[in-house]
Amino acid sequence: MSVTSAETTALTALPHSVPVPPSQYLSSSTGSTVDNRTRQLQAISSDYILRQCVDPCADLARERRLSSFSPSRLSDFLFGKGTLERERELTALLANDPVCNKKDRYFLSKKERYLRNLKISVRLAELVVGNGVMDQDERRFMYTQLGDPLPTDLHFAMFIPTIKGQGSQEQQDKWLPLAMTFQIWGTYAQTELGHGTYIRGLETTATYDKETQEFVIHTPTLTATKWWPGGLAKTSTHAVVMARLMIDGKDFGPHAFVIQLRSMTDHTPLPGIKVGDIGPKFGFMGIDNGFLSFNYVRVPRDALLMKYVTVTPEGEYRKPEVAKASYGTMIYVRSIIVKGAFSNLAKATTIAVRYAAVRRQTATHPGKPETQVLDYQNLQYTLFPLVASAYALHFTGNYMMDMYNAYMEAADEADYSALPVLHGTSAGLKALCTWMTAEGIELCRQCCGGHGYSHLSGLPDLYQNYVGAITYEGENNVMCLQTARFLLKSLKTAEAGKSLSGQVSYLSKMLKSRCEARADEDFMRPELQLLALEHRAKHLVLVADSALKTLLREGLSEAEARNRCAVDLIRASKAHCYYVMAFCFRSAIDKAKSTAPMVADFLERMCHLFILHTIEKDLGDFLENGHFSAAHAQMVRRVVRQLCTMIRPDAVAYVDAFGMSDYFLNSALGRYDGDVYRALYEWAQHARLNKSEVSEGYAETMRQFTHKEQARL
Repeated sequence: MSVTSAETTALTALPHSVPVPPSQYLSSSTGSTVDNRTRQLQAISSDYILRQCVDPCADLARERRLSSFSPSRLSDFLFGKGTLERERELTALLANDPVCNKKDRYFLSKKERYLRNLKISVRLAELVVGNGVMDQDERRFMYTQLGDPLPTDLHFAMFIPTIKGQGSQEQQDKWLPLAMTFQIWGTYAQTELGHGTYIRGLETTATYDKETQEFVIHTPTLTATKWWPGGLAKTSTHAVVMARLMIDGKDFGPHAFVIQLRSMTDHTPLPGIKVGDIGPKFGFMGIDNGFLSFNYVRVPRDALLMKYVTVTPEGEYRKPEVAKASYGTMIYVRSIIVKGAFSNLAKATTIAVRYAAVRRQTATHPGKPETQVLDYQNLQYTLFPLVASAYALHFTGNYMMDMYNAYMEAADEADYSALPVLHGTSAGLKALCTWMTAEGIELCRQCCGGHGYSHLSGLPDLYQNYVGAITYEGENNVMCLQTARFLLKSLKTAEAGKSLSGQVSYLSKMLKSRCEARADEDFMRPELQLLALEHRAKHLVLVADSALKTLLREGLSEAEARNRCAVDLIRASKAHCYYVMAFCFRSAIDKAKSTAPMVADFLERMCHLFILHTIEKDLGDFLENGHFSAAHAQMVRRVVRQLCTMIRPDAVAYVDAFGMSDYFLNSALGRYDGDVYRALYEWAQHARLNKSEVSEGYAETMRQFTHKEQARL
């Protein structure tokens, strides 16, 4: 089934995305005048080569023509009918704007990229306000389409949400209108030179002065210097600063303060504030990640965000009824990270699948076209599970945001009962989803061969900018340990005879010890797949719990014991989160069966592949606990390969359903039309080294050395 013209229009947004006839794949090399005899001699050789050439645009068009379903139906189910049309309009605002042009992004220096992204930040704000885009999801979508972290990222991701989540109504009324209309630009300063994930160890202090009713913000040590916040070095005028609240020498722990950093007149740092850039980084080249220190800076009492805590003018500290009520912002950010993992892995797989469909390598018969790389089993085995993982991430991200929104509604009514589940789930999923996505992007790059190493593929830049998610907003191993703590508490509840609900209910079940599969097709049964994941997760939780209890009986402290069995705890956390992801995927398919039965059939293949490939990667766990036999392991391997074969004809359709425009992909290899080689060649002409036939340094280096050697000889 071919894609519709509307789909073609939606997904093609770069100016160069125009198919060209095969006859134009002749070399465009220029040089000296060529005589007719040479042309005639070469014509025979050229004709021989051209007879074996295949137009990559035709390859991709054929893939779409022969697919068994229309991507638009799947897109409607994934994102909602009509959503892509609106997103197409928003993308056009950016793609048609000269400031937001991405053509030369990969050729810019760090400073140039920062300055460009600063202009884009302002232009994005102008487009948002000028076109009345007030919906936060639509604003976030427009930012995502830019495909590059901006200096103003934390303004939207942390500064505004923290004020919303932790500010009193009076504070929200003061700060949010300024932030939402971009009269101030904010960031979030928590991480310090010497402390990251361990928030209670932060060293920046906020000491209350009862006489003046002010807080004194101070950086008492070098390691207390704020380090890493995006947009801090040169961009932001304000920051939410996490500092340890001190009253009369008593430490009340880290709290959030809204602090002005720069003059609103000339943008210079205010007295007592030292701020700057932290230097070269692995990625995030367009962001001014900064450092910040305070030298006895005084701020008013209401700089402390007081939705959940209060310091009276007399210096009395009043804590919230629920100690962790202020966790909302942190969990929101983790939920956004989980949801955002989908677009990053979907982007990588779209590029890799489309390129694999047009890249050809090795002719099986002399004189015949080479084989499409997408037809090689080893590539399918690497790439198709990543596509399936992207789908799993989409449904998991929706589940995570639904959990968060439900919690916030209940929290408004002072009901915080869902917090333990939400905290435990969001921590582990943040870790697993970012690990999966970072690894997946790199595997996609490898699947693109040598061209994947080029920035023009879009994949190196994507990886550089994404991989930081493994450590920011909570280092992943620490996140897993937090989830493991929640799982052990849940196990204790189950062992006390109390029932468990939700995604930990398996801990209170008597699970069948042995897998019932008798043939390959049995592993296509959803209940059997989920049971295997439940069994593995429960077994690993029990292993971790037993190891911890043994160490405690031996006299180790709680902290020492947890450290000694950290590997077991992390394994249990990962197993649980894989089960949650599989459950989310299956729940989405159950919904599709009633609302979009044709879509459900195509999603089934992806769900089977995601779950069974997950099982195959960790077969040792299933064999170790006795749930699988050696025969079961062989069955799983065969079914995974069968699924790859089944998915192959629709591989391009599956990634087209992600609805990603050429503007968003910004990739020569992932173009909708498949014209990858022309794109690579033409894009490379923009390299600065190509602006002259002889390099600037030649006369002072190579020529001087060569002439010296010639004279010596």
